[in-house]
Amino acid sequence: MKISGPKGPGPTPPVAEPAKKEPAKTEGPSFQDVLQADRTGQAGSVAPTGAVAEVTAKLRAGEVTGAEAVDLLIEAVVKQQVGEVASALRERIRDALHKVIAADPVLSEKIRQLGGED
Repeated sequence: MKISGPKGPGPTPPVAEPAKKEPAKTEGPSFQDVLQADRTGQAGSVAPTGAVAEVTAKLRAGEVTGAEAVDLLIEAVVKQQVGEVASALRERIRDALHKVIAADPVLSEKIRQLGGED
């Protein structure tokens, strides 16, 4: 008696490639437009330039620590990006930004160094 290998269904048929979809069009400026606007200072900045300059001046003058500077910048970002919303929501957004910064070891170290808090 001759024993042969397992009998299967045979070779598998080739898998057809899925049809390629074009990316969905989104409203608003393109990524390139946003980057270009950032370079020229027209739009898309994270915090108002005046607020950044003010906090930088206070930090250089020794009026605030690195952590206080972060608080001031977060407040500027919340004010600019969120506007006038319920105070509870503003507080949740502030807390979320603080958590993101605290969870990032690189940012945390830079803030610590920024304020001279060795």
